[in-house]
Amino acid sequence: MTQVDDTSGPSAALAENLGFLLGQAHEQHRDLAASRLRGVGLAPKEYGALSVLVAEGPLTQQELCRRTGIDRTTMVALADALEEKSLVVRERHPADRRAYALRVTAQGRRTRARAGRAVQRTEAEFLAPLSERERIQLKKTLRRLITA
Repeated sequence: MTQVDDTSGPSAALAENLGFLLGQAHEQHRDLAASRLRGVGLAPKEYGALSVLVAEGPLTQQELCRRTGIDRTTMVALADALEEKSLVVRERHPADRRAYALRVTAQGRRTRARAGRAVQRTEAEFLAPLSERERIQLKKTLRRLITA
């Protein structure tokens, strides 16, 4: 009797480790999404920030940090990159004249829409092994863990 050498998956020593499994899933999804987003000229964090700005309207960089979980130093470079690409503009904040708010441009909205379609295709491909019910449950469970 010959044994099957199954080296395609994770080692049994790690296959039950939650951190390892979450990390591997994150890396695989991030790499696939990054590849697709490059096609529309965005990095994953740029897509995330742009998505929040499209959905929630103009925000200060500090507000955007809180809404995305991106640290302040990274956010400065991210906002600069989005502005350089003409996807956002910095304007005086209407409620606080000392602060600036990031507002999405028309080009930013078009880019976000194209990127959103790419991300949807990525998610569908990545989650293809799961049923629709399992996909919904996975997202629900992850949201619960993140907000607990």
